Amino acid sequence: MINLVKSDGLAGGDGITIASGSIMSQNAKEKNRFLAAQQAAEAEITILQQLNGKDSEAEVLAVYKELVSARSLSNSIVTFINQNFASAETAVEHTVDEIISMLILLENDYMLQRAVNIEEIGNRLLHHLQRPES
Repeated sequence: MINLVKSDGLAGGDGITIASGSIMSQNAKEKNRFLAAQQAAEAEITILQQLNGKDSEAEVLAVYKELVSARSLSNSIVTFINQNFASAETAVEHTVDEIISMLILLENDYMLQRAVNIEEIGNRLLHHLQRPES
């Protein structure tokens, strides 16, 4: 619930400020949901790495683990949540789509593969976000 509070402005006029505690708490809830999904995805990848040993799949999983735990990805998603009052799912989808779009524009095979990797990380995060809370 947003509370409107009338206050006197410094320039002599009246102003209205918004006490947005509920919006901030919703943002915090969505941020926490994202961080929990990120941890779950990272744990899942770690288990898959252990099961796959040293094969080529393990190398791909190492890339996934690095990407899912990347601070820049986390910061972008959390910033989107905070600035747009968005759900964690919306923030993940938007951020992943934005990164993929930039990588595709580079028209480089390596960057196209990174785009595929980012898409997979996005799917893993969404999977964990959509799981029922226990």
